[in-house]
Amino acid sequence: MEIKELDLKEMQKIHTERMAADFPPDELRPFSSIQQLTQAGLYRSFGCFEEGLAGYATFALAQNGPAVLLDYYAVDASRRGQGIGSRFLPALRGEAGRFGARYFMIEVESLETAQSPEQVEERTRRIRFYKGCGCRETRVYSYLFGVEYQILTFPLEEGAEPSDEEVDQALMSVYRTIVPPMVGPSEEAFAEVCRVYRHSEASR
Repeated sequence: MEIKELDLKEMQKIHTERMAADFPPDELRPFSSIQQLTQAGLYRSFGCFEEGLAGYATFALAQNGPAVLLDYYAVDASRRGQGIGSRFLPALRGEAGRFGARYFMIEVESLETAQSPEQVEERTRRIRFYKGCGCRETRVYSYLFGVEYQILTFPLEEGAEPSDEEVDQALMSVYRTIVPPMVGPSEEAFAEVCRVYRHSEASR
């Protein structure tokens, strides 16, 4: 398995050919946003190569801080079930560590907002996968563009187990970087589409 950083041309091809199939429309970031953030040094994309492109991952960075957000993570549909995902995620440790992170954060759609038993099973399976790779659950949740997520963390170094308060702050710092390019600089527009909270604080 080879991990390679992707340039914008390569990422645009993935965005066009793969991401629309891998993610629902309400979770798909416009490529213009990826381009703007990448050119500002606040977004990095990586490919997993094993007999061709087997998967990809993208990270959103804050201006500063101890963590980055795993924005997208996917294995090619024809290659799933072969253990690629569980090998690719740990392999990203070194890449994320190179841009100053102690851990990265992962959004998973919350079980509490699942609309069917099938969604509960799918989301449970996703959480189980990440925990099997060494991630841990937190009590931090976010609401982003109409979707509620639970936040998991993945340490990049020994002892990098952040508190929920630290995750709160780190996640909001990343959101302050990646959301305005899509909604504009207005604080009101930001608050309408983005919140970070402990689950007990969620307002429905």
